Amino acid sequence: MPTQIIPLFEDGHILRREMLIALSDYAFLTNRLLHKGYADGILAGCELTTTGDEIILQTGILFFQGQAYLIKEPVATAYYPTNKAVILKISISDENKDQSFTYRQLDLHLTEQTHLQQNELELCRFTLQQGAELRDRYQNFEDRGTMFDTLNRIHVPYSVKRESTLSGDITRSFAEEMLALRQITDFDTLFCMQIMNQPYPASKDALIAYLRHVLKKELHDRSNQTIYQELVTVLRGRKSGTIEIDEVKTPVWSMSIN
Repeated sequence: MPTQIIPLFEDGHILRREMLIALSDYAFLTNRLLHKGYADGILAGCELTTTGDEIILQTGILFFQGQAYLIKEPVATAYYPTNKAVILKISISDENKDQSFTYRQLDLHLTEQTHLQQNELELCRFTLQQGAELRDRYQNFEDRGTMFDTLNRIHVPYSVKRESTLSGDITRSFAEEMLALRQITDFDTLFCMQIMNQPYPASKDALIAYLRHVLKKELHDRSNQTIYQELVTVLRGRKSGTIEIDEVKTPVWSMSIN
């Protein structure tokens, strides 16, 4: 499993090759100041793929309690059908030190416990039935909420300013399907184009503001699941015409989804 290693340079210590390698690995933390105030979650990468019996966490960066954790190599964990809902979590150990390094161990584990400990982040959840294959690809936006035999990543926190949010892949999937429709508003178009054109996920504040405008109601539950489900409602409504087209001309400069 990945281990976080920080070299300790002290008077009298011999400079070792391992310390230089660790320092090189840690160079990405020069971006730490750029992420000041960011919430816990996935900062980059960390895609999941599946084989017949393993889930593979790809390379990426986690942001946790103000610290970035680099996953340099793919990490695999075994899975099997249980007909029960399970969650794949990654845990970050307490800090340990020796004369040259500080260490934090990162471990993957599957569990039926939905509650997250203080040192854990969720990576996906699913219910795998006997004889079924675990999917890591989706047919459309609504399919991303499927629990049975499918990697569901709706609850996974993605790191942005102030509060974690939905994956950029999920919101881009929404934007792609919305932009393919004929009957949408300028407001829909502007919001979806901004999602498509930026490299980072849309903030929860922006998603909730969009939903408030379209659905004309307040969202008091800010969970990823609720926001996703309301986006499904908007997409269904635009496709069927059951959500009224309330056209509002919105200047490009007046809306930001950061």
